[in-house]
Amino acid sequence: MSTLAERLRELRGQLTQLALGRVLGVSVPLISSWERGAVPPPERLNDYARYFAQAKPGPKLPRLGELSGDEHQAYEKLRRDLNRLRGSVEDEPEVPHPLRFPPGQAITIVSSELPGFIREQFGDVSKPQGPDYVDAYKYADLDALIELLSFVRGMNPSNPTLVGVPRELSTDDLTAAHLIVLGGVDFNEVTEAVMDDLSHVPVKQLRRATFQDTGAFSVAWADGRRSEFVPKLLPDQHGTSLREDVAQYLRAPNPYNRERTLSFFNGMYSRGSYGVVRALTDPEIHRRNATYVDRRFRGADTYSIVCRVKIVANEVVVPDWTVDDIRLHEWPEVERDRSGGAAIQ
Repeated sequence: MSTLAERLRELRGQLTQLALGRVLGVSVPLISSWERGAVPPPERLNDYARYFAQAKPGPKLPRLGELSGDEHQAYEKLRRDLNRLRGSVEDEPEVPHPLRFPPGQAITIVSSELPGFIREQFGDVSKPQGPDYVDAYKYADLDALIELLSFVRGMNPSNPTLVGVPRELSTDDLTAAHLIVLGGVDFNEVTEAVMDDLSHVPVKQLRRATFQDTGAFSVAWADGRRSEFVPKLLPDQHGTSLREDVAQYLRAPNPYNRERTLSFFNGMYSRGSYGVVRALTDPEIHRRNATYVDRRFRGADTYSIVCRVKIVANEVVVPDWTVDDIRLHEWPEVERDRSGGAAIQ
């Protein structure tokens, strides 16, 4: 019986590692490492299966919907075989991932921008005239942006991806692309505009009156109740530490072009934004959360999850949306029918 590495070399055949890397959106050293025994993540094996299931593989990775009936059967068989060799048999069909977009379609990541009075504290590296100027210091949620950008590009290798703060982006950047908006109303004016456009979603982020305030997410329940979810801050020997943030993941049609999507990741603090991004990018959690989203919101074009982001030993714990206590509010809500069953509102 062949090993996974041998099977990957066999599939590549006469195709160069460079050509395959371009199709999959990965580097030649990474392809080489997989063919020498390193273990690819399951989503990469699914990409292998989609590509080599084609009767005549071309220069691009096809969508599942672009495969013929015979090719789709070949894809399912090859995907199971590769995952079996990897040691993770997956008999269920591939679950759609919220951050996988149709090939070739543009993606724009709109990041929050740090205010000038905060950037000034970084010294010369934040000043354009300085010899050691670092442009990336303008981003308010840099950890979340780095995590998100690498994952989105890896999952969508043929999609042009643009990153910028609101002042840098044109109307075309917002209307012609799948929008991914990162960060809250305090530092991201696109977030504020989008939330106004999505007024039917019963979740609002409350602005912080001062920089010292925690802010909150306000939600309106279907039964008329209102709740405010606030971060948990505790005093310690260094001042105040964040013990638990509150964050929102929202998916909707792009309000400026309904043929594209909007994905919204926002915590009250930067680590909340990072945690809710990791919910859909972390290698151990993202497939589980993507499966939960697919099953819970199937058929809904607009949905929202407000969740806890716990901080333990100063490290972000990735939210697991399958745990009831982690989810604070979901919309559309689930209501109980008279027989005791659950029905989506």
